[in-house]
Amino acid sequence: MPTNPDLDQAWTLIQSHCRPAGTTSLPLLEACGRICATSLRAAMAIPHFRQSTMDGFALRRAEAQPGSKLPISGEIAAGTTSLPPWQPGQAQRIMTGGLVPDWCDQVIPFELCREEEGEKIVQINRLPQRSHIRGKGDDVQEGQVIIAAGEEISPGHMHLAATAGATEVTVRQRPRVAILCTGSELVAKEPLAGQLVSGNLFLLSGLVKQAGGKVVAAATVADDEGALTQALAELPEVEMVISTGGMGPGKYDLVHQVLATSGVEICYGQLQLRPGKSTLFGVKDGTLFFGLPGPPPAVRLLFHELVRPALLAQQGSLTPRPRQLTARLSEELAIRQRGILNLKGGILSLENGQALVRPARRHEAASCIILVPAERLVLKEGELATIHLTDGLN
Repeated sequence: MPTNPDLDQAWTLIQSHCRPAGTTSLPLLEACGRICATSLRAAMAIPHFRQSTMDGFALRRAEAQPGSKLPISGEIAAGTTSLPPWQPGQAQRIMTGGLVPDWCDQVIPFELCREEEGEKIVQINRLPQRSHIRGKGDDVQEGQVIIAAGEEISPGHMHLAATAGATEVTVRQRPRVAILCTGSELVAKEPLAGQLVSGNLFLLSGLVKQAGGKVVAAATVADDEGALTQALAELPEVEMVISTGGMGPGKYDLVHQVLATSGVEICYGQLQLRPGKSTLFGVKDGTLFFGLPGPPPAVRLLFHELVRPALLAQQGSLTPRPRQLTARLSEELAIRQRGILNLKGGILSLENGQALVRPARRHEAASCIILVPAERLVLKEGELATIHLTDGLN
């Protein structure tokens, strides 16, 4: 592996060090958004009894021809568990979702019938082509996998799991993450003249939570070797440490040096990527260390390309890397220097069924990342561009 890998090589290296977190059992109501650790199988079929799909009359098809008249012997409402008595040659009213009796092989909708003699007799005007009966297990068979290991649990999964009898689901634990934003000028709040609020502290906290991680420590640290060494030593037990700033060649850029001195194995110290030339990835005792640049736009781009996939891999996700799509540029995109892959924040939209993308403005939160190939300085309006989705849309 090169000491300055490209994006794909960096991800392969990071993935080789990702270990799925432990598991825990959660009530189904609390499991949405978590990643399933053990495939969940249906405890019962869906539906678990024969159901009517229409309001109409339950009867035997052999006894119903156009013009037939059948006595009505009872009614089956949705939720009925005790069926009314029935004799051959009779029909019964039944509502959508109602329990279809074993003797019934046809439900005829009300609109194809006419009731007579004070609603005691039904005349069949026309027979439908379908039975309007959902058989037991038509949707899901008992024992069928409804949430696969590695899938993020969605509201649709929640519905299926509940209907199939699940009350709990086994999920991966949330990776614990520590955030250290370096810079003597940074404070968490109420800056004085010459100081800045550390926007990265809040940006990364939100991004980590959005990716399923749990922020257990977040602080600003001065550009001082002793302070940074102490901050690292005092961190709680975590699966990942993310730092920002201190990654350049300047006098106060100390992150690489302090991490190495603290026993972190530096896997790479720069990337063939812009932004990201000054970044690092390291490992110590199973904990992943990401050293990101200071500018928030670069932090956000590199988080989505490298850190978020690692968090998802730690949770056992089947698809940790960003989803890649092609979109047409609605504006020209120019960069200053070619030679390596460039990442640019983009705004994705749909117009007349076509995916369009443009560069994000400084005040806009990017909804995708535009990949500018190494050999290009300009991507022209109307040209197709490769993009990666962000904000969890993968």
